[in-house]
Amino acid sequence: MSMALPEKPSLLHHQLRQATKIPHHALDHHPVLQPLLKPSISVAQYGNALAALHGIYVQAEAGIFSFLEQHAGLFDYHSRYKLPALASDLALLGRIPVPCSTAVAAPKTMGALIGILYTLEGSTQGGQFIVRHLRQVFDETVPVQFFNGYGDFSRQRWREFLHFADAHCPVSEYETAAASAVTLFEAIKSQLDAAHRRFENG
Repeated sequence: MSMALPEKPSLLHHQLRQATKIPHHALDHHPVLQPLLKPSISVAQYGNALAALHGIYVQAEAGIFSFLEQHAGLFDYHSRYKLPALASDLALLGRIPVPCSTAVAAPKTMGALIGILYTLEGSTQGGQFIVRHLRQVFDETVPVQFFNGYGDFSRQRWREFLHFADAHCPVSEYETAAASAVTLFEAIKSQLDAAHRRFENG
C-alpha cells in the first residue's frame, strides 16, 4: 500500500512560513511561553501564559470581525472564535488578564486579514502539542479549552484555512499578508515582554 504524500505548501503558505520563521522561533523560546512544554511547568506559569495572551486576542479577533462584517459570507470566523475559551480557562484558574499595552490594527485589506488569520489559526497546531503535555503534567486538573483549539479537527480546520487563503488572497497581496503576520507576531512578543516584566516584579 502506498502512503499519501504530504501536501506541498502553496506559494502563499511558503511565503508566510518563511516570513514568520524568526519571530515564531522567538515566541517559542519566550520566557512566558517556553514553560508550556516543560515537565516542571507550574499552574501559575500556565496561567501567566493565558493571562498574557488575552489582550492580543481581544484586539486581533475584534479586527477580524470588523473586516468580515464588511464582507458578508467571506469566511466563517464565529466557529473559530478563540477568546471565549481563553476567557473561560482564565476564569477557572482564578486569573485576570494582563492589561494589553500593545495595539493590534484591524485589517484593511484581504492580505492583512490573511496574515492575521495565519498567525491565529497556525497557533492551533502547536496548541495540540501543548494540550497533550499539559494533560500529562496536570491530568485533568487544569482547563485547556484555549490550547485545545478544534481538538481532533485542528489539522482539518488548518487545511481549510489554507485553502481559503489561497483562493482569496491575490498574488499582489502576498507581501501584505506576510507583513501582517510578522506584525502580529511582533505585537504578541511585545505584549509577552510587558507581561514578563509584570510577573517578575510581582
